[in-house]
Amino acid sequence: MKFGLLWHSFSSGNLGVGALSISNMLLIDEAARKCGITPEFLIIGSSGPCDYPPSTERFKYEFIEFNEKALLKNPHGLYQAISSCDAVFDIGEGDSFSDIYGAKRLIKLLVSKGMALGGRVPLILSPQTIGPFKFDWGTKASAWAMKKSTMVFARDHQSFDVLKQLNIPNRDEVIDVAFALPFERQSEQRDPSKLAVGLSVSALLHHGGYEGTANQFGLRADYKALTDRLIRTLLERGHEVHLVPHVIPIGFPAEDDYTVSQQLQQQYPELKLAPRFKGPIEAKSYISGMDFFVGARMHATIGAFSAGVPVVPLAYSRKFAGLYQSLDYHRVVDLKTEDTESALELVLSHLDNREQLKTEVAASGAIIRRKLDAYSVALEQILASLHQPQAAYQR
Repeated sequence: MKFGLLWHSFSSGNLGVGALSISNMLLIDEAARKCGITPEFLIIGSSGPCDYPPSTERFKYEFIEFNEKALLKNPHGLYQAISSCDAVFDIGEGDSFSDIYGAKRLIKLLVSKGMALGGRVPLILSPQTIGPFKFDWGTKASAWAMKKSTMVFARDHQSFDVLKQLNIPNRDEVIDVAFALPFERQSEQRDPSKLAVGLSVSALLHHGGYEGTANQFGLRADYKALTDRLIRTLLERGHEVHLVPHVIPIGFPAEDDYTVSQQLQQQYPELKLAPRFKGPIEAKSYISGMDFFVGARMHATIGAFSAGVPVVPLAYSRKFAGLYQSLDYHRVVDLKTEDTESALELVLSHLDNREQLKTEVAASGAIIRRKLDAYSVALEQILASLHQPQAAYQR
């Protein structure tokens, strides 16, 4: 059977998108094989400067780019490609099924969903953030697409609440699939005699938002000042501070964490700068060697959390709190409610209390396994119903 993986990518400079894509493909592949299905995959999404494809020995897949240019040049070709699939799994790049990033991105996602539905291809929304939707048109169009979908998986309870409010019938709450991303624990990049603190600096927040915006996300804290003060404090305490870029779109300095991290290292030469990672598995493996981690890139913090590293996520949207509350982990520092001083105090307090955080991270492991298992079982039931149409999906 041929499965479309919509809004997945194995070349995106956003390694969070890559982590989702690899993990979801692994989980779908495993579920398919349990159902006696040999899967082929069509990756449909954005291309980028990286290249981290899964093993071609196990996976058979092709890639087709879906962007504004492709839509204008060859919409029929995109429609035919999507219609050729036996099912489409749409992960929405994790959190793009919303209008907080602007109307253009939401319209693009809705058009892609419409192509699957128009081609009568079963559309499954893989675990992702649903909403928020600020505009009435966006709410209505999104609700229509979800009601027409075979299944909609939310990755946190706040997104699941949106599904309930919109009366989406085929819904379930599971977890972000990036928790399933494999890695190899590393420690050779750090000094064993010092406390190694990983810091994922977001270029997006450092510049106030996307190009041409100022404080796009309505933060109360001054993110740039917070980052500067946190680095100075950690270095004064004698810690080894590693800058860990997680979004690395070459040619887009306003969104490139690596460029911002380089500038910070020039300002503070004592900082360690992680390499420009080749892919999300390499990034998670590096992060696993840290003693403590702070980040405003959510999937960098997921990499830390799922590797057992005590972590403080710095939130700029509700997706952070929604996800971590679902894991009974309450160490998120919300930059929309905390000011610069209180945010810094909270991060440092959590650092001092890192052994307790490590215990809490470990305790959440059982929740993660249960939610990943629930998604895998649901996938098996969906795929079995596609393979044997008389067997309907049962929640």
